[in-house]
Amino acid sequence: MKIALVSDTHQHMSAIERVCEVLRDMAPDVIVHLGDVMGDADVMEALLDREVRRVPGNCDYGVGVPEELLLTIGEKKVLALHGHVQGVKRSLQPLAHYAQKKGVQVVVYGHTHVASEENMGGVVLINPGSAAKPMGMQRRSMGLLTVEKDITFQLIHL
Repeated sequence: MKIALVSDTHQHMSAIERVCEVLRDMAPDVIVHLGDVMGDADVMEALLDREVRRVPGNCDYGVGVPEELLLTIGEKKVLALHGHVQGVKRSLQPLAHYAQKKGVQVVVYGHTHVASEENMGGVVLINPGSAAKPMGMQRRSMGLLTVEKDITFQLIHL
């Protein structure tokens, strides 16, 4: 299964349009928006004419959507959340511990605007970076998570 990961679009229409161009070519099985701004997932749905799953970020107030999304693919579990509640800007250890308690193999998150892939305590932690406002010297990005026998992550620069 191919899961496209998009995060931290922050209402930047040009970034959303570029993400949609890439998604059309990529044709993933599932698209997940990891928050900030979650309403951008509605715009993506309209542009792509398909469902975009989503979780709220720290800039998404009063949306009434669950804070996290659990995808079960075969025997593997992927947890999607924004990461602000787990304090990912300070340390990834609380996120890894949270994932271990939930019994998931992969956590995808946003919030930091920094793309990364790490293995901590047997849990793969993946951040696709920001499609609109990357931090530091990073470029705008999104990701493709492929879950089959193995789990692979590809960072896609926009």
